[in-house]
Amino acid sequence: MFEDQHDKGRRNGKYLSAKLTEIEKELPFHLVGAGCDFYQYHIDRPFGYSAYQWIQTISGTGILEIMDKKIPVPGGHGMLLYPGTPHIYYAIEEPWTVSWITINGYHIENMLHYIGIKKSGVFSISEPPVMEAHIRKALQILSNPSEMTGLDGSVMAYQLLIYLYKYAVNNEKENHNLNSKRLQLVMNQIEKEMRTPLSIEQLAETAGVTSQYFCEIFKASTNQRPTEYINQRRIDRAKEMIINNPLKKIGKIAAEVGFESSSYFSTVFRKQEGLSPNKYREINL
Repeated sequence: MFEDQHDKGRRNGKYLSAKLTEIEKELPFHLVGAGCDFYQYHIDRPFGYSAYQWIQTISGTGILEIMDKKIPVPGGHGMLLYPGTPHIYYAIEEPWTVSWITINGYHIENMLHYIGIKKSGVFSISEPPVMEAHIRKALQILSNPSEMTGLDGSVMAYQLLIYLYKYAVNNEKENHNLNSKRLQLVMNQIEKEMRTPLSIEQLAETAGVTSQYFCEIFKASTNQRPTEYINQRRIDRAKEMIINNPLKKIGKIAAEVGFESSSYFSTVFRKQEGLSPNKYREINL
């Protein structure tokens, strides 16, 4: 009735899926599979998956890309994915270890709508151990098949929905507000320390996230890479100095706004403004 699955890239975990009977498939809720303590590798499903998925982070952090959004999935969080919804997820803080459960049934969508989960997304969990224990129990049921396994699995699928209702909070708005605060700290740092070398690692540390995730949320917010934004702000500052200090040498201004090379400063200036620093001064004086 059941088969062990060992997918490429997954290790140190166990996954079991049910071969449901035709009668069991007619239940309003049924358990499709469960997996515990999996090292999660990169997943790209342009057509989604065939069942409802609940994937919960045990350690590390992942990113869920869904509906043109990138949402982090750190510890204490999980993602609920509707069937047929295109999605991508991958680690940004490794090892990203997850436990998960898949369910199906003709009444699941109605139940999810009833409890307020109308679309796929990332959720923070107020009681992560309860959810983890539930997934382990589901895996245990699949590990010991019997005539009652289908019914027991149906109970587990229904109970998962109850736990989501009790413990899951949609994390999208919370995450947006948190990232806005993180980026404001970084913007303040850039304005104050513009004259000094600023590395991605430094800025990510200020934001309290990994370098990769910092670059992702920065680009999503500003539509620029961090280095592009920093150079833009340095050029803006340089333009003020060029006009307000007509006798100051361009090389001196370049150094004072944080460029280590006057030639690189001129290259960036020309790219942003369409003319050289000297020409800009000539036109505006």
